[in-house]
Amino acid sequence: MVCRLPIKRIAITVPPRDWFHGIDRTLCDLYRQALVDLGLAVFDVQVDTFLNPDAARISTLLRELRAFQPEFVFGLCHGYYALICRLQPLRDGWRPNIFTEVLDIPTICSWDHAPMEFGVQLLPLSDPTTSTPGAMETLRRVLTHPRLIHWSRDSGQRQIMQDLGFLRPGHVIQERPPALPGFLPPGTPTSLQDGNQPSVSFVGRFYQEPSDHPHPALSALAGETIRTWIDAPQEPLWHVLDRQIKLMPADLRQFLALDPDQTHFWHFATGLIVYQAQTSSRLKLLGSAAVPVACYGNLRTDMPGVPGNLVPVPSNIPYGPELAATFARHPITIDILKPGFIHGYSHKQIHGFASGGFMLMNRKQDFVDVFGEAGEAVSFVDGDDLGSKVDRFLSDPKYRREVGDAIRERIAARFQLKDVLVRALHAAFQCAETAGSNPNWARPVTTDRHVTTVMNLLPDMRSEPQWLGASVQHGDPGALILTPPHAWQYSAAIRIPLIVSEMNEPHLRVRLIVEAGRMGLSVLLGGTGLPVAEQYISRSAHPVTVTVELPREGATTVLLRNTVETAGRALVLEASLCDRTD
Repeated sequence: MVCRLPIKRIAITVPPRDWFHGIDRTLCDLYRQALVDLGLAVFDVQVDTFLNPDAARISTLLRELRAFQPEFVFGLCHGYYALICRLQPLRDGWRPNIFTEVLDIPTICSWDHAPMEFGVQLLPLSDPTTSTPGAMETLRRVLTHPRLIHWSRDSGQRQIMQDLGFLRPGHVIQERPPALPGFLPPGTPTSLQDGNQPSVSFVGRFYQEPSDHPHPALSALAGETIRTWIDAPQEPLWHVLDRQIKLMPADLRQFLALDPDQTHFWHFATGLIVYQAQTSSRLKLLGSAAVPVACYGNLRTDMPGVPGNLVPVPSNIPYGPELAATFARHPITIDILKPGFIHGYSHKQIHGFASGGFMLMNRKQDFVDVFGEAGEAVSFVDGDDLGSKVDRFLSDPKYRREVGDAIRERIAARFQLKDVLVRALHAAFQCAETAGSNPNWARPVTTDRHVTTVMNLLPDMRSEPQWLGASVQHGDPGALILTPPHAWQYSAAIRIPLIVSEMNEPHLRVRLIVEAGRMGLSVLLGGTGLPVAEQYISRSAHPVTVTVELPREGATTVLLRNTVETAGRALVLEASLCDRTD
């Protein structure tokens, strides 16, 4: 049956191949192929273009995206990969998103551990001493953009996002995780057991290294929060953390920057919920199984708190058929989801059953709602319940097979990847239609119509004698910069005139072609002698225009330097001191 989709062209984000042990890239590739199989033309946007923003690569990307004319963008395999595709900061520090703000394209943002994942990806890394306020405004501005369509897989996360004001009404779709190709190995018998291995397994990672909190009170808070939650894990850890913070003296909370409006709060909360509490929960519950458990991954038994029934199997199982075979090899696989999941679940539990295996998992209401009585049967609420269910299902293979088959039938009928994508794309299209056109967002990305050229500074570009091997040669059509093959060595400088102190929004507009290497362009502050806000420009076939924002006080020089270990060559066509007026 051919499914007619409401769109024909889609752009996707492609994460680096090594991120999260390669799992994110594998997920992206599987989703991408499914989109192609559904008949969509797909444009790949490499996320690493924006990790150290390269003006030349971004300029080329924008030109190619405009030519492709995508009707939608899909952040794969997590929505925040689309959200971090941003330009260099504007004068007010805001970094416009190329999809929602620059190109005005509806963008699907799928969740993993909302809301923590957005805070840690969109806010600067900070500790209590470097934390800054304004986190909530920043997150709301990004997450409630009218072109952003959220894909929630967890009804509990959705409620928290809504309570925080991070969701625009009518801009959320709800779809559960699908089964992916590669998790039904041909000819793999159900629960094929190796007699030399335990009957019960666990596949996943542990983060056993002690957390390095910058203040003893943060370590105490983390420990008390985890101890309180682990005895009643059905309550969202997010709420337990909030309550524990509110019990602290107000002056200590303020000193430690534990208000959600502080950037540090989000990094602390993510470390506690996604890493510390996850490991504590997994160790405690797996120890309750009361049988040997083969732990595939990175478990270290020489660390404190590891139960004696856990058998480490050091491994990094590739995501796909090898993982499917591991699930199928053991009669039971236990999974303990990260505390970032509240009522929802991930691909992993679906794959465990789709592969022909059988999983026991900590109870999640969304899973029970989808799989009914069978979903309830494989869910445990605490360690005692887990131990009882391990014993029941190990001793009754027929019952285990019946429950597993019921879940597999539901997956096959409703949660194949293409089926889920078709429903999600139709739902997202309806959200975008409701939002309507968006020719002018409340905060325009550019204000070029107000720019006036004040002075031509290109003739003033010079190299310095101490910059060995670097030179600036003025001619027609511009200034040729040559750099030696040494990264971070200065090559050229433009002195900033004192007139900038009298200007409104002074900035330097530089237009150049990098013919070899990669150049860095930054402002030198007189007070510190350090370059700041460096922008990279790599080799390109076309001129690239870069805007360097200048403070009215303190900026002495704009510097150009080589940033790679190969010789560089760049032709600067323009270096104009400009101003913006109201």
